[in-house]
Amino acid sequence: MHPADKFIGFVDIVGFKSLVQAAEAQKGLTFAELSQAVEALGTDEDLKHVEQYGPSICPQAPRLRKNLDLQITQASDCVIVSAEISPAGIINLISHCWVAQFKLLKMGIMCRGYIKRGLIYHTKAHQIGTGLNDAVDKEKEVSVFRQDANERGTPFIEIDPGIVEYVEAQSDQCVKEMFSRQVKTDGDLTALFPFKRLNHSFAIGGFGRKFDPEKEKASVNVVRGWIRNMKAGVSKHINQSDPKTVSKGNHYIRMLDEQLRACDKTEEMIDRLMLPLSGLRG
Repeated sequence: MHPADKFIGFVDIVGFKSLVQAAEAQKGLTFAELSQAVEALGTDEDLKHVEQYGPSICPQAPRLRKNLDLQITQASDCVIVSAEISPAGIINLISHCWVAQFKLLKMGIMCRGYIKRGLIYHTKAHQIGTGLNDAVDKEKEVSVFRQDANERGTPFIEIDPGIVEYVEAQSDQCVKEMFSRQVKTDGDLTALFPFKRLNHSFAIGGFGRKFDPEKEKASVNVVRGWIRNMKAGVSKHINQSDPKTVSKGNHYIRMLDEQLRACDKTEEMIDRLMLPLSGLRG
């Protein structure tokens, strides 16, 4: 029984105790919905898929083992994920945490976590090591995207600077590209950023596709609807009697509002592109 040097992710649902209390009072999410939220953190099926097929993200990236020595342990409102030290190992661990965060966001649920490198003995039955201890401690101190200098515990999954340096040093372009798609940097700090997925983009005549402004505007409205539903979900599940929870929720509301403004800008761009087309029709 010896700990191994691995990448480690620790992710925790924010305000889970309040969500449980609300479910018991039949005032919030149901217990079935809470179970779905917990399952979003990771299941045995995720492990079985990698065991059988290998990594799904950047499958050609360098790795040590087909299964990446991936371990996922979900308990109550948190999950511990670890993977081998390899380019494929880190990008698949990050992608797992990103997907979990995005699934929770769609349910209006916040989470917080920390991803780092360290020593851990990780099996289905045991999770022991100083690397895990560090990740758990740093999860409580996450400060990325903070609004004031003293704020701690912001609801994001922060990535240790050593992980960022590791990815930047890799030659595999898929790993670098996928990493850039899933994170955002705030000064010297970097975190997973599921809000990027909400950005609407369109191509004009790309890959033989004809630009249809009405369809593009309809797509923008679909995305806008998703974002508004997420805002409503986050607002609904915030315990308004807890100032710290309200502060955390405001981070998500602010990020979602930024995406709504991005939708407005996209729609304005489509309108500008429609003007020459209108002239041609006239």
